[in-house]
Amino acid sequence: MTQASLHTNINWQHVKVLIIDDQLSSALLIQNILHSIKLTTVDIATSSSSALQCCRTTSYDLILIDFHLEAHINGSELLTAIRKSNCISAHCGVVFISGDRTPEVIVTSMTMDADSFLSKPLNIGMLKQRVVTVYQACLLRRPIYTALENNQIPTAIRLCRQLLQQRGHNIEIEILLIDLLLKQQQWSQAQQLLTLFSQHSHNHKLVLRQAQLTHHQGDTSAAICILQTLIQQVPLFVEAYDELAILLQQQQQDDNAKVIAYKALLLTPTINQRSLLVAQLAVNTNDQSLFIKVGKTVVNHLPIIDDDWIVYLAQYTARFEQLHSQQLSPQRQRRLIKQLKKLFQQANRRLTHNQKKCLTAFRHITLARFTATLQPLTTKRRLLYGLRMYFGQMSQAPTAIMVDALPLLIHFGETRLIGEIYQILMTRTALDPHSHYRMAQLQQNKFLVENVRLLVAQLATAKATITLDPQRAYCIYQTILRDYPYNTEAHLGRIASLLALQQVNHLHITSSLQQMKKMPLPSPLLEWFEQLQHQYNDQHIISYDQFSPSSS
Repeated sequence: MTQASLHTNINWQHVKVLIIDDQLSSALLIQNILHSIKLTTVDIATSSSSALQCCRTTSYDLILIDFHLEAHINGSELLTAIRKSNCISAHCGVVFISGDRTPEVIVTSMTMDADSFLSKPLNIGMLKQRVVTVYQACLLRRPIYTALENNQIPTAIRLCRQLLQQRGHNIEIEILLIDLLLKQQQWSQAQQLLTLFSQHSHNHKLVLRQAQLTHHQGDTSAAICILQTLIQQVPLFVEAYDELAILLQQQQQDDNAKVIAYKALLLTPTINQRSLLVAQLAVNTNDQSLFIKVGKTVVNHLPIIDDDWIVYLAQYTARFEQLHSQQLSPQRQRRLIKQLKKLFQQANRRLTHNQKKCLTAFRHITLARFTATLQPLTTKRRLLYGLRMYFGQMSQAPTAIMVDALPLLIHFGETRLIGEIYQILMTRTALDPHSHYRMAQLQQNKFLVENVRLLVAQLATAKATITLDPQRAYCIYQTILRDYPYNTEAHLGRIASLLALQQVNHLHITSSLQQMKKMPLPSPLLEWFEQLQHQYNDQHIISYDQFSPSSS
């Protein structure tokens, strides 16, 4: 079928196209070119927010995205956000456009599973040809992706086979078929087809699948050799670097894996998953210099279009904790913390106003995790300062902030906040990878979970006893404070018990009040503290008057 017949057979009036370009003049030029091939529905978005809104209201068949958009958002980040929000179908065609021809832009665009890349200034004939070619590919794959969207993998495999039988060689459909067979662990069928496809094409993507299949068949060394050769032949094929780094890591060759993974990161610094892999390998090899260098890449490319930025930052700081714990010298630990603070400052310059508030909360919670043993009171105060902006509206907090706060809240026995956060997390349909990992760690510790349940019961018993038997309540609170010396509710309950016993000058009241000083507290603990303060002040004045010389 010729290009001309393809053009003729397409009913362009039913095709919907979105152009995303922050330069309106450039977008209008592309729109006029597309109108010349009878495309009537061609919308323009000049910002990431307007692009998302367009995708929410219109089901587009093709999207043309300029790679460099707003100051801190590029086309790959926007496409990720659009796909994540399910605003476009899986079969929607994507063409990246950019005047920047650097390997970073081209490789990153292809990493995003784009259908094509066009350089500016645009050649009118080339643009028309690409639009036709990409849309024709969309039509071919639409039934397959519809089946995949409905989780009908066997149907998708059957449709791939039918399409190849009817139309012959099509590298994209061949790759998709191999991937689906690998996903279904149909190793022998995948190998047979891979051998067949490789006879009429030496495409680098097929070679990558051969390496993956060789690994699954148990010959990891051979798979590594295949990938090393592939990288030499196609040095910009970044997925081969990813696969090779992972296989080397599995073979416990962390130093070699680190070198390969870092090369992939240099090609695509905006792909945060590659930053995190290099960061983990830097931790494994105790390479502090590389770890901080990667941290700068992470914070300079945080995807600020949605809440993913804090997830990536949390994943990086989780690896930072591992590196920090490996340092035997306190001096080295302090140097690392200083570097982390600089990274937070760098991230702050990239974020929006509301995101900066969120970063401040996350920063307090993260730094608190490193002082829990040496400065527990300071740690608790910093932790609660981090959570303070979410008191009374915890459901507004990002999941990453809540799960990172939970271990410290459990350490201090702050059961009210623990319960509130846990209830919110249980209502969230899906957790990000970082939050899922943190929660799995906590839930696996049955002893910890049982201790929290016991603490809740003890606090409830003690509070219910204050009025009827304040001496017993005081003893229960003392027992709790022996295990949780910084527990807010236990300190408040101890003050209440002693005041009920008229022991206003007891040293434990003074020490507990001192602990609560300048401590951010959520409701109803804050109201209880204020009530006890007034009660203490009233009783203290009465006690002073009774023993002052003027009273005689």
